[in-house]
Amino acid sequence: MPAEIVRDAAPLLQGALGTVPEGEGWQRPTRLTPAQLRAVGSVRAWHPGLYRSLAASSAGVCLAFDTDATRVSLEVRLEPTPRGAEAVLADVARHPGGPRPPLDGLSADVDDRHLEVLLPDEKNLVTWVVDDPASAPGPGMLRLPGMGEPHRVRIWLPCLTACSVRHVVADGTYLEPVPERRALVVLGDSIAQGFVACDPGLSWPARLARHLDLDLLNQGIGGQVFQPGTVAGLAGRADAGAVVVEFGENYRYEPCQASRVEREVRAYLAEVAEIFPDVPTWVLTCPAHTEDVYPTHPLSCAAAIDGIIRDAVARHPQMRLVNGAALLGDGDLATLLADGSGHPGPAGQELMAERLAFVMDATAEPAPERRARALKVARRLGERAFPLAECLGRGLGEVLLARRGAVVAELADGSRIVAGTERRLVREALACFGPAGGVTCVCGDRALARDVARLTGGHVRGCHAVVWRGGAPKARAGLDIRALTPAYAGVVRERYSHPEYLAPGELEAALARGAFLGGFEDGRIVGFVGEHADGSMGMLEVFEGHRREGWGTALTAAKVSAQLAQGMTPWAAVWPDNGASLALERRMGFEVRPADQLWFVS
Repeated sequence: MPAEIVRDAAPLLQGALGTVPEGEGWQRPTRLTPAQLRAVGSVRAWHPGLYRSLAASSAGVCLAFDTDATRVSLEVRLEPTPRGAEAVLADVARHPGGPRPPLDGLSADVDDRHLEVLLPDEKNLVTWVVDDPASAPGPGMLRLPGMGEPHRVRIWLPCLTACSVRHVVADGTYLEPVPERRALVVLGDSIAQGFVACDPGLSWPARLARHLDLDLLNQGIGGQVFQPGTVAGLAGRADAGAVVVEFGENYRYEPCQASRVEREVRAYLAEVAEIFPDVPTWVLTCPAHTEDVYPTHPLSCAAAIDGIIRDAVARHPQMRLVNGAALLGDGDLATLLADGSGHPGPAGQELMAERLAFVMDATAEPAPERRARALKVARRLGERAFPLAECLGRGLGEVLLARRGAVVAELADGSRIVAGTERRLVREALACFGPAGGVTCVCGDRALARDVARLTGGHVRGCHAVVWRGGAPKARAGLDIRALTPAYAGVVRERYSHPEYLAPGELEAALARGAFLGGFEDGRIVGFVGEHADGSMGMLEVFEGHRREGWGTALTAAKVSAQLAQGMTPWAAVWPDNGASLALERRMGFEVRPADQLWFVS
């Protein structure tokens, strides 16, 4: 007789924090602790009834086991689809580009193969043939029961509905649970829960966990926002190897006050940081959406959410900010969003997982280690990458990517500085990290600059790097040159020829750290020189009535001396058509490099 094994399903569960007995051996997996379930259903929740119903789903839960069976079956009972999920599925049905049913179900991974989504039959059974057709005895043939090859199997339970499981039946000689690994903990809303992946094993959290070689604990709940108190019950229950936080989309749909949301985001992320103090955590800003189906409510504070998240993340050293919109940003949203509104379909889930995996891989190391590696790469790239190497050496900005073929850093004003020899890697990085908040400085050849311009939709312009290689220039005696304080912000903004180059807060921050020097006659300011976010000298202005008196040279010399005293190599970026500045710098002894090594894309 063929071998047959019957195992209780509950001990094989992963991604569940417990089970609820439902009689006759049936067990319903739960992915939230009792304390968390009470919190999401409390009066503090925006929509407690909705959250309770969607928190009951089995998103991210799987059964994992090793077996030599050729065929396995799972006893599973599906609960009715919650109303909150039905509303989204109705939107999918109406969307011309939406996927076709089934929109949820059970699927399986067998070793490196993914098996299709199935639904239970009338006996509450789902059956997969797990033998690899490529190694079968012959076309269309299976090995005899009990003579199969060893396989690792993961059966993924539905994302959108709750279910209960009872037995796993297999035709092999053994079926053993897989040891648990550390987990990818995903906290979020319906986009995290798996709306509308159509296949629970191919949702972006499942794909990401597979890439990271981690188990998955998915606590996404449709409709949810940053709700303080909803993670407190996780303490000691999840051995996290990485955490992803994805909220923000649901603030679009109803009135909300930015001040209240700011308090809640800060409190929520503080709780996450307290529970996972040493675990790298990636926090997404709002994901991509369209306004076609559900326009943003006019009294919503949605426009402020990304900034609120950004400021809250900056408080916690283990947290990294991710541009959520960029994970789908340059694609065809009508195709990538299953409902034409905000929920990624199968293609969107795949793209989101790929891009988030790239960002997480690039930023997994602590910031100091990324900077040290980026600095080595920049120095190895030679003089063309000097502006980047000098910037990194001064400790400016945040390194987003540090690989042998490319370095990308983001500066305090939102601008970026890029260098590398692998153009494909640079393109991939900029696509995954999303557009810069300002210009992108490219250290390299014209081809790389054009790639960046095409990707960002910007205009590329070559620029001279002028570098001071000597000692401190001789100071002109008798001049009153001193550091400017933030009290001079209005004067600088009014007199600077290009105030549009200044990001919000950039000028005040530069003045606060003493990056501006001013020249004075009889106690009145007559000119100034400053420093950009990348550390380059610039913003040299001499006021009308005081020009051709040597103030430009004196201010530049003073700035050079100040930077040399701090161990820096002074440099500036000068447009080719700025003849006056180039002439001044040549007279002073700066090295003026060709304008085909440094580019700005804006």
